[in-house]
Amino acid sequence: MSSANFIKSPDKASGTQNSQQRHPSYAHATRAHPPIKESLISKDTDNTIRSRVWKVGGSPASCPSMFFDFTSRPENRAALLCYINECYPDNCGVRLHSDQSRRIVELFLPTSKQCEETSVTGITFDDGECILASKPISADTRLVHLQLSDLPFTTLDKLRLGLRKSLAPYGSLSDYGIFRDHASNLFMGRGYATLKIPANYKYKQLSHTIPWLTSDDSFHATWAEMPLHCLRCHTAGHATSACPRHPSRSRLCWTCGQPGHRAAQCTDRQVKPTPDTYHPPTSSSPSSYSVNSSNSDISMLSVDPSPFESHNDAIISDFIPDDQIDLKPQPPSPDRDAMVQHVEKRYPMSDHAKTIIASLSIPELERLCHTLKDQGKSLSSSTPTTLSLVSSLSKGNNDPT
Repeated sequence: MSSANFIKSPDKASGTQNSQQRHPSYAHATRAHPPIKESLISKDTDNTIRSRVWKVGGSPASCPSMFFDFTSRPENRAALLCYINECYPDNCGVRLHSDQSRRIVELFLPTSKQCEETSVTGITFDDGECILASKPISADTRLVHLQLSDLPFTTLDKLRLGLRKSLAPYGSLSDYGIFRDHASNLFMGRGYATLKIPANYKYKQLSHTIPWLTSDDSFHATWAEMPLHCLRCHTAGHATSACPRHPSRSRLCWTCGQPGHRAAQCTDRQVKPTPDTYHPPTSSSPSSYSVNSSNSDISMLSVDPSPFESHNDAIISDFIPDDQIDLKPQPPSPDRDAMVQHVEKRYPMSDHAKTIIASLSIPELERLCHTLKDQGKSLSSSTPTTLSLVSSLSKGNNDPT
């Protein structure tokens, strides 16, 4: 074995790796980065991070507690817990909370006064970063997390004022803000909000469309327990897939010309008579073969292909996906071009059906070929006699005599 093809194993002592570097996986390369969350109610600084934890704390017999979010800290769990014990030696214990990838610690202190002081002072680390605690919510408070869309594009000050005034009638705002694109850091009209709704306080009923109180504009909110709403037309009572404005409901049926269904589900389908197909002569005599073939060619040229086209168009139209609006042609390839030429040459179809075929992928084309073979209508292939007859007819029409 040559040294060029020999790959050494990792050196455990030095930690060096002589093997080839692994490429990132397809899932890792195509994974979309989450948007950047920017709070408008409290602005974090480089040295101060506010814990935004909205949970019910402790139990009726437990001491008062505060929540710390240590997700931004590089220390491991043991180092964090030891440091908390050093900062608050008179604590009554801690509880670790599992909240997706967040590192949340609930700290129990003897008195409510100490909890109030902790919310202001927080915990300061050696690098100067300070983590401020958040207060727990009461057990009878309902917490609603809103996802906001179609927000107006204006300055941050106007967004802050508008969101606070627009959402205040629906609950107490614990946090609200906007999302920015991960790559460009641009605001794209999306945001979030967290509402606290106490059981003994009557707030306005939440709605999907919320008016922007500083103008005649509006934006939309979604939450976990919201009633059935359409995210396309923003009306209640139906899902997006059943929306009357869905592109699949505006597409006309190829058979009856009415919207709302496809040709395969059409109840007004009419069976049209099939034209006689071409049968080659059985006689071996040259004279009879030429006469019979000429007569058959003339009858075949007079066949109207429109019944064939409408039948094949109805089959081809069923291969359009419901959510596809634009029919974009696929990139050319030898295998694909051969299948397209075979289908278009063998089965009569309209120009729009050819556009549909041009937008299909190779697996979809293969399924279409099998379907047309079983259900489609094709004209018989031309014989040499047919081609000569067509040539003679065209020459006769161009003869000046």
